[in-house]
Amino acid sequence: MFAAVHADRSGRIVLARDRGAAVFDGRAARALERAIPLPLGALVEPLVDRLAMGLDRTGIARSLGAGRWAVGVRLPAGFVRLGHPAYLTNDASPLTPGRFAAVGADERGELVVAAEAIEREDQAGEMPESSLAARIADGLRERPSSRLVRQLARCAKDYRCRAAANAFLHRADIAVPVAAPVNEHPPDGIAVRAQPDAMPTELAALEPTTAEIADLAVEHLEAGGTMVAFGRACEGEPLLAARTIDLAIAQIRARTALGSIHLETNGSVPSALHRFAEAGLDSVAIRIGSARSETYERLHGPRGYRFTDVRASIDAASEAKLSLAVIVLVMPGLTDRERELDALVSLCGALRAGSQVLLRDLVADPAAVVRVIGAGEPLGVDRLLARLRAELPSLRLGTVVRPLARV
Repeated sequence: MFAAVHADRSGRIVLARDRGAAVFDGRAARALERAIPLPLGALVEPLVDRLAMGLDRTGIARSLGAGRWAVGVRLPAGFVRLGHPAYLTNDASPLTPGRFAAVGADERGELVVAAEAIEREDQAGEMPESSLAARIADGLRERPSSRLVRQLARCAKDYRCRAAANAFLHRADIAVPVAAPVNEHPPDGIAVRAQPDAMPTELAALEPTTAEIADLAVEHLEAGGTMVAFGRACEGEPLLAARTIDLAIAQIRARTALGSIHLETNGSVPSALHRFAEAGLDSVAIRIGSARSETYERLHGPRGYRFTDVRASIDAASEAKLSLAVIVLVMPGLTDRERELDALVSLCGALRAGSQVLLRDLVADPAAVVRVIGAGEPLGVDRLLARLRAELPSLRLGTVVRPLARV
């Protein structure tokens, strides 16, 4: 049995060896049974004002006591959580979006986390801050008139955005902000746009010209970068900025055939996606919190579109022979309900062979999800993963988009 852990008021992690580790499965607190050693890059955080729970000798989950805060782990890319931290709150506690996994300690006192590895994440490691700062300074000096470069410099320095930093390192993928408007308004405590390496602190305000976008993209791809991406976490919905983006894609492809041009979207405007494909888009990832229309619309709060439009965009991507990924926002206690899983398998089972199903932890307060969707009986995320692997053998199960070319 794993031991419970908690944080004291100073934030220090403390083992409670006389209590068993507990996990919240979306319906109830129970024993933490499946866990792995803390992965490299995982962040352990105290959950202030959330009273930690542990199992007593009879197996009942109880509070560990006043001032003993719960502890959660934010997982790096490549992993998905199996359960939430178990804690108690009062009715006045604010809803706080998060993607925390339950944590405990093994017999040696080493931390373990309720998670499963989906794939090995092989992105380049972080560059020391001093070296990155020098690269950013060089980039600003070389392109003093580029508003887009100045925006990415701010994102890299102030918000530590990896995809913005890559624009100065000339590696991997870069995110191009275009100040697209928002057409999703999820309920309080739920954030459907957050990503593993980018929690949007503010929406990008810059509206770059197509020439600014094309110049940055071509330079990145010709210097060794692999991907230019629209629609990352700091953006609104890129399909609502169709005129800017489709012209930019056409200009990029008129100047270079290197790398991939990628779009991350909620799939709300199928006609715009078709335009992007005609302009030269290579790949698209369409994000869903559920494959059931009723659940989807409660989670996402769509404005001006419905889940039928999302399905139409998935079909449009397949017809255009784009490299297609469906990003599934996984929430223990919701995604692993039988009806939700049936709908997900049905949707993904219709995808073209070689398409990707990308699993990412939904950023949400578990209490908010129960409030919006209602309680349900979970099967377990481990069973969800087993069924996806068994019934979707022709699809790639992962967590991050790879720079795949048009197929």
